[in-house]
Amino acid sequence: MNITTRPALEVDTDFARTVHHHAYYDVVIRQYGVWEEEAQDEFFRNDWDPRLFEIIRCDGVPCGYTPIEDRSNEIQVHELVISPLFQEKGIGTQLLRSVIERAKARQVPVRLETQHANRAVTLYRRLGFREFERTETHIVMEWSTGVG
Repeated sequence: MNITTRPALEVDTDFARTVHHHAYYDVVIRQYGVWEEEAQDEFFRNDWDPRLFEIIRCDGVPCGYTPIEDRSNEIQVHELVISPLFQEKGIGTQLLRSVIERAKARQVPVRLETQHANRAVTLYRRLGFREFERTETHIVMEWSTGVG
């Protein structure tokens, strides 16, 4: 399995919106009890900027998207969105391990946040991320060289 990323393009917008809806549907239902398509379209529209995102590919097939920001004092994984058709195949694990390796080389932490009901929290914990803050809707997690 070859996992790669490439810069997102404007033509990726429909693909990314579809992946967003499919990947977040169960999380939103578990956490909020209802899926409101128009609200989710607006969330996506407000966040999506192809200049800031990468398209994730598995063996050349687009399977998700992510915006990862290399800041001077940390690496911020803003989102890691994988189509349910590609989940539980190790794609997120492989991507996060590469981010962790970059963080180790730079000696900076990796930060991310996820909704309380997101099953991915299990993956993050398995990779050494620890909760350091909790909001009403999200768990804020960090991996650091002293932990992982």
